[in-house]
Amino acid sequence: MFLSRPLFFLALFALLGELILTPEIPFSYRFLFLFSLLFLSLFLFRKKKNRLFFCSLLCLTLFMLNFYSVNHRYRAEKESIGYILPLQAVLRGKVMYVEEQEKKWKLLLSSCIVDTTLEKKNSSIKNEEKYQKRNDLHFQKLILYIPKESTGEGSMPLPLPGQICSLKGHFLELSPATNEGEFSLPSYYKGEGISGVFQAKTIELVRGESSPFAKELFTLKQSLGNRIDALFPEETAGFLKSLFLGERSGMTLSEKSLYQSAGISHILAISGLHLSLLGEFFYRLLRKAKLSSLLSSLITSFFLFSYFLFTGSSHSAFRALFMLFLRFAAIQLGKGKDLLSQLSFALLFLLWLNPLSLYSIGMQCSFFTLFVFFLLEERPGKTVRKKKEKVLSKICKKHKLALSKHPSVLLKFPSFLSKLIPCFLSTLPHRLQYSFLFYLALLPLFSLIQFSFPLYAPLLNLFLLPLLPFFFLLGAFSILLSYLPEQDFLLLRLLSISSRFLVNRLFQLFHLFMEKSLALPFSRIPLGKMQVLSVILYFLVLYLLFFFPKAKSLSLLLSLGFLLSLPLYLPKPPKDLEIAALDVGQGDGFVLRKGNLVFTIDNGSTSKNLFPEQIFFPYCKAKRIQHIDYALLTHCDRDHISGIQALLEKNPSIDLSHLILPASSLQDHRYDLLKRLAYNHGADISYWQKGDELVFSEQGICLPTKVNAMAENSTMAENHATTKKEWSGTKGHQLYIRCFYPNDSSHIEEANAHSIGCLLTYGHFRMLFTGDMPKEAEEALLENCREAEVSPVVDVLKLAHHGSKTSSCPSFLSETQAKFALFSYGKKNRYGHPHKNTVENCQKYRLFPLETAKLGEILIKTNGEQFEITAPQA
Repeated sequence: MFLSRPLFFLALFALLGELILTPEIPFSYRFLFLFSLLFLSLFLFRKKKNRLFFCSLLCLTLFMLNFYSVNHRYRAEKESIGYILPLQAVLRGKVMYVEEQEKKWKLLLSSCIVDTTLEKKNSSIKNEEKYQKRNDLHFQKLILYIPKESTGEGSMPLPLPGQICSLKGHFLELSPATNEGEFSLPSYYKGEGISGVFQAKTIELVRGESSPFAKELFTLKQSLGNRIDALFPEETAGFLKSLFLGERSGMTLSEKSLYQSAGISHILAISGLHLSLLGEFFYRLLRKAKLSSLLSSLITSFFLFSYFLFTGSSHSAFRALFMLFLRFAAIQLGKGKDLLSQLSFALLFLLWLNPLSLYSIGMQCSFFTLFVFFLLEERPGKTVRKKKEKVLSKICKKHKLALSKHPSVLLKFPSFLSKLIPCFLSTLPHRLQYSFLFYLALLPLFSLIQFSFPLYAPLLNLFLLPLLPFFFLLGAFSILLSYLPEQDFLLLRLLSISSRFLVNRLFQLFHLFMEKSLALPFSRIPLGKMQVLSVILYFLVLYLLFFFPKAKSLSLLLSLGFLLSLPLYLPKPPKDLEIAALDVGQGDGFVLRKGNLVFTIDNGSTSKNLFPEQIFFPYCKAKRIQHIDYALLTHCDRDHISGIQALLEKNPSIDLSHLILPASSLQDHRYDLLKRLAYNHGADISYWQKGDELVFSEQGICLPTKVNAMAENSTMAENHATTKKEWSGTKGHQLYIRCFYPNDSSHIEEANAHSIGCLLTYGHFRMLFTGDMPKEAEEALLENCREAEVSPVVDVLKLAHHGSKTSSCPSFLSETQAKFALFSYGKKNRYGHPHKNTVENCQKYRLFPLETAKLGEILIKTNGEQFEITAPQA
């Protein structure tokens, strides 16, 4: 199957060569790729494919050298941006693409030169060589942002594609993903070959002439965007602009989230789906017009290339366009059905043109999906399936031809159905097998990208994708009619109104299908983020069972057994205690997990407005967290509660059982919204003061302990009132979380001053959480520890108030005797956290600093005897 396709081996060697040199991949996996490469070489050598063997080695060498060169240049460009990041600079480059967004213009520049000589030399930079690296810097591609208010009449001109412009401004710092599940913008830009983002303040056109073709396309795109906005409601217009123009800025975040949750977000981007539909329709239309296959292919290719430029020349659209060109060429050469060779050639071409496209998630998904298509076509039983499909096609074609010549053939329709239905039913099993195996193979992709699987996405695609051509036709027809003088012709006016009405109804139908599918039981199956070794093992077992040429045909028992084994590949709850200090920016956020127990402390941010949607919720999805047992909020400041508040407001997929608030909040109106949201969500509320505690078994189950006298309803009390006999056999360490502040429920106006201070104990491991406690509260906490005869000595101390000078007094640091001080704060925050005095006091008392702003997510794992601290995403 593979040996007869030499292009496949060339592409495979090129791909493995680049993976071996990819620095972001751990060394152990790169060694695994090297072993695979050696195995393939030995396989070709033993099969006496000497010519293919040496060609593959040559291809491997060339692609590795090319990847190393391009990656080295990219790293040098990123290093240069690091030197000039705080400085004002002059950027000169050629405009490749212009996209309108809500408040700014987004431009893609190529062949860029950056100079910072307008900035005075910093006296602190003593190294002359380092200073020289800031000037006359060359970049292949940069993203440029221009505020909309800076352009227009009487202000700066907006550069058009093909023009060369000079701009003054500065580079923006791109924050990498520092938490599990968080989207990484720098990685996305690296896959597109873009080195950085530049914010412009002034613009000057250096060379005014623009390509007439590019200028006309840009003008047409602007005109069509304005026309769509004028013709349709806001939501429909946003969808149509995404569908026709590739612009998703007109869609709200909730709209995009709806499409992603339903599993059909692929229809929002100009991708292979759109270009295939357009190309197939245009090609068949030309063939119906009696044009030759060659001429139809050339005209369709020119049309698609123009549309590709029109929609912005995106990386994903380029992949799809190139695949379509290969398909047309293969048809002319009589090789139209060799999908694997076409796929291999496209991969070779794209990896050579842009080796960094290996980092692109879109490229990885599209090529893997097409490879799955190939394996599905080549799986065992191919000859029998093709024979049945051929018979079905022949029956349909014969009836269609007879109907076109003799309308009276309708009288023979029952006899036609008697032939069609058995034939269709004979092909139905393998069609169901095809769909089942296809989504089974894509399961790890859903796990790695979305962390869940939309169960009804196959059916949703089955219903909605056939409607997509109608969207194209009706939308294009509506726009075309709007350019005609319809006020002079009643028929044109009726057609225009009718077409727009149908487009709006189709859009509402889309939404109805999506909302209904998400309302069904098990609409989204949580997968979490699978480990790399689990993904490799999953694909290996899947291939051997269902795709290997010598494997038996798919049986119900085999399928059921494989489905039952799926949980073995998914991430499992930690057996021991895990404490994750999330990098929330300016705020606090902790997630404690042990077995099935999930206990959160705070989780909020003021520096990241979309913290719940971009950090907290994705983290929960990546860890397969569907249920939070306890959410403790130390006080009511937004940088501590925004994540939990958003969960209670708009995330029904994560259930919260118990909300813990400080005792002072019982009569505090600042907590009214949280209480109301918790009540509507169905969560119990309790109010903690000194002496209150929770105890959990080794399995993470809450054990009976002192019932909180201020629990708001009886459910939580009943949970604590479990008989002790039930836990008499508990083994291992128990988890204790005990409150030592505030002292009582008396009202304290200053929110920081009534922050909950609690001590976590698990075996010999101890950690103290302090919220935003000031020095007076820290002293009260120590006094309460003495009264309870509990030692305040801990292993890890979460410093209060993000390392502010108002907290972490020397006596507190001295008595807690912590080994590690955990700072949770945002980079370049306006409060100056952590304060210099606090850092010096930590050094004085020999506390090793753990800073989320520098390390990202900090993970503490302990078995109760020993503990380890890592920063996996730093």
